[in-house]
Amino acid sequence: MDRREFVRAGIGGALALAGARLWAAPAAGATKFLVVMLRGAYDGASLLVPYSSEFYYRSRPRIAVPRPGSGDPNAAIRLDADWALNAAAKDLHALYTRKQAALVPFCGSSDTSRSHFQAQDLMEMGQREGGSTDYSSGFLNRLVEALGGSGGVAFTNNLTLAFKGSVPVPNVSLRGGAKNPLPQGEGERIAAMYEGTPLAAVAASGIETRREVSEQLMNEMAESARGAGPARAFEARARLVGKLMRGKPAYSIGFVDVGGWDTHVDQGAAQGSLATNLEGLTLGLSAYAEEMGPMWPGTIVVVMSEFGRTARENGNRGTDHGHGSTLWVLGGGVAGGRIAGAQVAVDEAHLYQNRDFPVLNDYRSVLAHLFARVYGLDAARLERVFPGAKAQDFRLV
Repeated sequence: MDRREFVRAGIGGALALAGARLWAAPAAGATKFLVVMLRGAYDGASLLVPYSSEFYYRSRPRIAVPRPGSGDPNAAIRLDADWALNAAAKDLHALYTRKQAALVPFCGSSDTSRSHFQAQDLMEMGQREGGSTDYSSGFLNRLVEALGGSGGVAFTNNLTLAFKGSVPVPNVSLRGGAKNPLPQGEGERIAAMYEGTPLAAVAASGIETRREVSEQLMNEMAESARGAGPARAFEARARLVGKLMRGKPAYSIGFVDVGGWDTHVDQGAAQGSLATNLEGLTLGLSAYAEEMGPMWPGTIVVVMSEFGRTARENGNRGTDHGHGSTLWVLGGGVAGGRIAGAQVAVDEAHLYQNRDFPVLNDYRSVLAHLFARVYGLDAARLERVFPGAKAQDFRLV
């Protein structure tokens, strides 16, 4: 059985049987939570296509994704009477039809700066709106602390802001591992430096994982020499993230980021740069699901971005910085196959500042809902993770 058949059959079959009872009392290391951050602000309306909206097609004469049933070979895949999925995201559609993927449109944060760096920072910190900003505290670190102080891992070049805080969290870079293994004896020297300190365990874990990453990437390069690029690179990274999270009970809450989503020029529709990224991203997520294997029913994946894109295309066949976007929730125990959260008609009357899709669903509320259901966090602990976030039941798990 190849990877695509596994996604279409295996994940949606026997593995899904535990979905309804999955979150009652998760054992240590058994529940896995992965946040995938799309840096650059991806265009949610080119993934989840509002095909019933005439305004959408008037506003994007050159980059709108063709309607389902239009006869276009690149037509979007119908989900319901209003929404369709970009055909480039066929691997996501396989999960959606198995009810293991849900999509939340009109989602994002309250930040209106349209600045990549500010919006990403504020989203990763997840702090109280309008309160003082604390760059030393991220929402995933606070989650790890609320769960007892262990389990986090950042699969990024540098420790992501989401994991900064009082709890030490290992940082595992997946880029360049095959080219930069630790020199002979270097691991032992680093471990000796931290021996007897509170960071000894974190250092040892990072050294061990770096060796594993180097070996995995070297084997992969030997088996198949593939060209560089965001899509192919993410599939390889996602598969490795799956292997590491499945094999290491200590790696239960992860974070990985994917770049290349700032599509001001030549964005394309069902083909082009954005579609290529969507295909690569969803291919990688399917690979991650496959690698999780029997742990997939106890896994949640959240895909989010700092903000969305403008409702109207610009003069360069692209879109500019916007506001609301579409958040994804995937997993073997997800109540998927549905579009979740508050919605409005996609028309000019409902635009934010007459240019952007509005934010009706706070990403912090979505995550707080998942943390409450998956980990059984009470109101007090949720308040520590997401101060001031409004409780809301999105019925995602």
